[in-house]
Amino acid sequence: MEETIKTFEVSTVTYGTTSAPFLAARTLKQLSRDEAENFPLGSSVVMSDMYIDDVLTGAETLLEAKELKNQLINIFAKGGMVLHKWCGNNTELIEVSENYDFSDSSEIKVLGVYWNPKHDCFSLRVKIDLHELNTKRDVLSTIARIYDPLGLLGPVVAKAKIFLKKLWMLKIDWTDLLPDTINREWRQFVESLQVVNDINIDRCIVVEQPEVIELHGFSDASQSAYGAVVYCKSITSDGKMLVHLIASKSRVAPTKQTTIPRLELCAAVLLAKLVHRVKQALKLNVTNTFLWSDSMIVLSWIRKESYQLKTFVANI
Repeated sequence: MEETIKTFEVSTVTYGTTSAPFLAARTLKQLSRDEAENFPLGSSVVMSDMYIDDVLTGAETLLEAKELKNQLINIFAKGGMVLHKWCGNNTELIEVSENYDFSDSSEIKVLGVYWNPKHDCFSLRVKIDLHELNTKRDVLSTIARIYDPLGLLGPVVAKAKIFLKKLWMLKIDWTDLLPDTINREWRQFVESLQVVNDINIDRCIVVEQPEVIELHGFSDASQSAYGAVVYCKSITSDGKMLVHLIASKSRVAPTKQTTIPRLELCAAVLLAKLVHRVKQALKLNVTNTFLWSDSMIVLSWIRKESYQLKTFVANI
């Protein structure tokens, strides 16, 4: 048999291969760079405001938002791609042909968090399965359903982590039923989770046309856990002020018992890292940043040189 050898070349990224996610992301970055001169606004959004195949962005005014939308459409058109499933908090941004429902009950899921465009607020959903008897596996399954990437439910998540740690300390197996007292405590916690589904958090964190924007971070600790939280404080020229929660983070205290000052120091380090990430993510001209701790010992450690401190404190 002397058939002519035929060569086939795949012109698109093959879904499922190891390199596919990288190639898809790299293609978008290259497209953004190629069109940066023609569409500067859209190009910067493609570079910084995309997650996989979702564009999550916004603008200060309706006019800017419309221009940004047009630039994004044109950029992706250059790459042979069509943007769809548009959604926004202003009806003028969405064309009639795109047919988006702006009713009060209409919500969309954005990276695991529910967003109501009409009221421009976030909400969190926790599916509750309440059982008379529970195992450690049931507990972990319920805790895993509390998806809170921004830490808007920080105290709730921290309490769940502490409870799970307690089960580990009791050396309860995955399939063992919880002791009556522990099971009663768990049922009370699960019942309280139903309130989470009624919580709404405004998406906008600053006032219109702010003159001053400040970040305030707080850290604290107890024998059970330590945590950090960041707020944004914005002030207009006429004195109008808005203080809004941005994000929080918590950690369960280590099994090996340590002192409160050391846990306070861990909380301060957690706060510093959280504020750094928040400032990277925010596209705001932050005027001042303040980090607060009520531990004089921690503040003293921070002011000292590392060689003056004990190993744990110096290395953290």
